[in-house]
Amino acid sequence: MSSDRLDELIRDRLSPDGQVLSLKAQFIREVGAKALAKKEELKNLRALDLTQNDIGDEGVKAIAESEIFSNLRTLNLKSNRIGDEGAGYLANSKTLKNLRSMQMVINDLSEEGEKILRNSTALSSLSSLKFRV
Repeated sequence: MSSDRLDELIRDRLSPDGQVLSLKAQFIREVGAKALAKKEELKNLRALDLTQNDIGDEGVKAIAESEIFSNLRTLNLKSNRIGDEGAGYLANSKTLKNLRSMQMVINDLSEEGEKILRNSTALSSLSSLKFRV
């Protein structure tokens, strides 16, 4: 994914107030997730929908570790090939502490990965965590 393409997607899909971004089914993959995690213009984001983007464990690591996303309240990671390793990155995230709702439907999590997320102490504001449709 080129930087220009990602910039164009952000321009087209970011709400006017800069708080909501839907990149559903844009297939940004791991490289796009890593680039997204460095976009300063997303620092006021409250809701991020990355449904069907194939970001995988390394892409989710970039999201989980990015200070840019410290204001996120809602994160949709449905259908992204995220496994237990990715669940660990999310569960131990020091920046997603304001996250209240997270969708993990249709990923590659085992029961152990789900348990890691459910028992996360870092995601202390999380009140909604969905693994099933």
